[in-house]
Amino acid sequence: MTCVVVRLITAIWCWLHKDVSRIFYLPIVLCLTYMVLKAIKLYQWRRELNKALKSFPGPPVHWLFGNVHEDLDKVLEWSKKYARAFPVWFGKFVVFVTLNDADYAKAVCARGGKRWWKGLLTLQGRKWFQHRKLLTPGFHYGVLKPYVSLITKSTQVMLDKWEHLITQEKSVELFGHVSLMTLDSILKCAFSHESNCQIDRSTEQYGQQLSLDTGCRFCMQCGFSAELLHREGCHSISLACRDDLGKMPYTTMCIKESMRIFPPVPLVSRQLSKPITFHDGRYLPEGTLVGINIYLIHRDPNLWKDPEVFDPMRFSPENSSQRHSHAFMPFSAGARNCIGQQFAMIEMKVAIALSLLRFEFSPNPEKIPRKIPQLVLRSKNGIHVHLKKIHWH
Repeated sequence: MTCVVVRLITAIWCWLHKDVSRIFYLPIVLCLTYMVLKAIKLYQWRRELNKALKSFPGPPVHWLFGNVHEDLDKVLEWSKKYARAFPVWFGKFVVFVTLNDADYAKAVCARGGKRWWKGLLTLQGRKWFQHRKLLTPGFHYGVLKPYVSLITKSTQVMLDKWEHLITQEKSVELFGHVSLMTLDSILKCAFSHESNCQIDRSTEQYGQQLSLDTGCRFCMQCGFSAELLHREGCHSISLACRDDLGKMPYTTMCIKESMRIFPPVPLVSRQLSKPITFHDGRYLPEGTLVGINIYLIHRDPNLWKDPEVFDPMRFSPENSSQRHSHAFMPFSAGARNCIGQQFAMIEMKVAIALSLLRFEFSPNPEKIPRKIPQLVLRSKNGIHVHLKKIHWH
């Protein structure tokens, strides 16, 4: 291989010697040499990757388009056939090794890695650690607790809008409303800014594109009812939660079960910074793109009995104590888990408690949500529910 590179560079040098001014010789040759060496390195890495992928059988691959699929049920079907991990191709040249096993996910989360895209949240090493250490105290429960009143205010605006809409429409599409409510809440809590984005019509289109707190949106259609309030033992749950949101055990279990079935972020991607060998002997070389498929892990029948059944009691203390550490990871896991998970849980508890005090929710059977995995899990056709005003006596 080295002889071929030398001959190629020599041939290029001879060609340049005849047709290009002498001043350009060195930079052009250096650039071409760099490109050739990078190509060789890529070729060698790709050969090593192909060797490793032989132990990871996967679904059929189209010669041009690969086999990436937006249908989550189809991907779930693949996970049952190809245990623990399988490759997913984006076109002809980009491949992700999709992990659908809790042990594999634990190994990757423990080893770490770098995200395959660049951005503010993808710093590495000491710099990332310093930034994370600075930010972590700001998300402590005691610091976040005063924000409950601000989240309550944003939620009440959303509920007032719903109360107006149920007099005009058969069902209400929740996606845009909840997106704007979450935007309103974060602007109030993080920036002390009163945006009026839930009322201002100019932000409506932006709200339709947001994908925040997907778990909360799906929670509303997963069997919550006034029974939840009675289980918590108090009709004034919205007042109680201002004092201690931790004293809402059944609500917490319902939220967690909703996020198990509909994880807010269905896939977390990493690029391995070091090679990794899994417990069964299979390995992946450095630089491999891996995707921890949380949606699939949350439906693993080896971890969850009847995984498609909505059962909040899965998250009772006695049922949770013996569970695999990476069986449930709606906020990812390891050092790079979601720093805002406490805030998200507080926001969902407040929104759900206040919503259930004013409305009964039932799904619209004519508009069943169609799941699509984007940056977050969302519904292609929105989330349509029937709302009925509750009159407390």
